[in-house]
Amino acid sequence: MPSETTLNRTLAALIEHIASSDKPIIIDYRTSLKWQSGALELFLKLGLIKKASMAKSIECKGCDNHCFMDVITHTNKSNARAFIVCEDPEMQSQMGRMEISIEHLKQWESSIKQMAYVVSNLLDLDSSHTKFAKDKIQLGMLKSSMGRRWVSILQKPLSIEINQHTIPLNEILFFEGKELLIDELQINELLERPPTSTSNQYTQSTDKREEGKIKTQAMYQDWNDEYIIQKNNKPNASDTWISKKIAKMDISQGKSSEYIRKNMKN
Repeated sequence: MPSETTLNRTLAALIEHIASSDKPIIIDYRTSLKWQSGALELFLKLGLIKKASMAKSIECKGCDNHCFMDVITHTNKSNARAFIVCEDPEMQSQMGRMEISIEHLKQWESSIKQMAYVVSNLLDLDSSHTKFAKDKIQLGMLKSSMGRRWVSILQKPLSIEINQHTIPLNEILFFEGKELLIDELQINELLERPPTSTSNQYTQSTDKREEGKIKTQAMYQDWNDEYIIQKNNKPNASDTWISKKIAKMDISQGKSSEYIRKNMKN
């Protein structure tokens, strides 16, 4: 297995590659060979990358031109074979059909969405609450002493945003041994830091509307947390019974039990 240092270097290179592209990136077979032994399998296991479709073209090493050629694949019940054929008639007659190892056609991919799911898991957030927008991915909410705060992944630059403060993704993800970790101290610091003033950047109506959305989402999340607690304590309790219990708590914020029932599992 690769060392902790080499894993962190490979992780940093992967994040930099993702940050440089607006589309999912492809790691081809040649690139994977530059990674330390065992890194590919570990990154797959952790969800940092995933398998992509086989390469449809490949660099030909038959002559000094090094052209990229379309791959011809023949598959039968027992195995699959791949070939390339030079488009130059003279070279084609000399080299004929050149067989390519299926292994060399393997590819893997990663993206900002892939990284978002990894970060979400490390922060123990429910991935079903993930919201995708054009320039950011909202992962969910974390508790702070000042209430709940949204955690988002920004695309440009590739970073984590909490409470209007950001930190580059490559500064907060790291390996200790074979374990991928997120810097919880920096996360907690951002959670407790007061938000940046935005009074000069947004209209008052927009600010109030956004603030209202955040408060509502935080209220729903409080109900959801309490629902899980009650369900764990009394597995047979009905949703109606739990919603009535929540309605008597401060977290109900004066909402009716029926309204709570409809939103406590969102």
